[in-house]
Amino acid sequence: MLNKAVINLETLRNNAKSVKRKLTDGVKFNAVVKADGYGHGAAKVANALYGLVDSFSVALVEEGVTLRLSGIDKDILVLIPPRAEEIAVAVYNRFIITVDSVFMVDAIEMECAKQNRSARVDIKFNSGMNRFGVKSLEELKAVLERIKGSKRVNLHGAFSHLAEPQNKNSLKTAQNKFLLANNLVKGYNSNAVCHISASGGFLVGCKSDMVRIGLLLYGYKPFESDSVSVKPIMKVYAPIVSNFHLNKGESALYGKCPAKKEVDLALVRYGYADGLFRKNSDGLFNNRCMDTSCYLTKGGRADYAVVMDNADLIAKENGTISYEVLTKCALRAEKIYLN
Repeated sequence: MLNKAVINLETLRNNAKSVKRKLTDGVKFNAVVKADGYGHGAAKVANALYGLVDSFSVALVEEGVTLRLSGIDKDILVLIPPRAEEIAVAVYNRFIITVDSVFMVDAIEMECAKQNRSARVDIKFNSGMNRFGVKSLEELKAVLERIKGSKRVNLHGAFSHLAEPQNKNSLKTAQNKFLLANNLVKGYNSNAVCHISASGGFLVGCKSDMVRIGLLLYGYKPFESDSVSVKPIMKVYAPIVSNFHLNKGESALYGKCPAKKEVDLALVRYGYADGLFRKNSDGLFNNRCMDTSCYLTKGGRADYAVVMDNADLIAKENGTISYEVLTKCALRAEKIYLN
């Protein structure tokens, strides 16, 4: 009997509709389904959203292949520039490939010639996050010139990431840098799709030609905002192995953790190997073991315990963010989808 991750696809679609209602005419909607759809199952999520979005984003070429195999025929942007050995697969599957150097353009050109195909690329521009991307307008122009001279590599667009969208000064600096890049790119292709907004950028009103929405689809916000209303789409349940009682002073699980008073406990088959954190947090008695946890109860019997229904709360207790909770909490769970 596996853990169960119950995922409500209707709520997912409602979240997408909430975002879509806020988009002005002409702004495209890209659904981010990397990291197995933030732990929710990329193929199922993408197919559920198919009629509501224009395209999808993944981090890795292999993730894009998973979507293609599931029947997704819309545009798929691979956000991380692929390694040399991945370019052939990216070209074959008609992905929009991220590039950040003239050398990558050359490599894609050579692979396209081998396959007798063409490829579309988005140029990654570094607006201050200092991760991937060309670092200056001069580098950007060099890449654009190389694409212009290519017979098989076509310019689709350009994009960047906002390091701190909730910080007004950081946001303004990044937007100003990207505006210069945007203007340069549009000079080479007036129809280029330029985009800088993930969920955080969307919440502060930064939209460009397209928004890349990830976390909001799954029912959470990267920071507090009343710009849009979304609801969590996943709850994770784990089997209860047994129920037992501890007297004051008695301990359970590894190490000495004496009960401060009499407590009723449920031994749940969910440990840190299942994805959530080892450390003691609200609702737990002592730290998790690798495969089991003890939850405080009020007596009674049940077959399953809810181990995750609020990623924000768990993240706050463990000094992290909801993204990490969502991508880990259902590692050893059967995914059950409600339509």
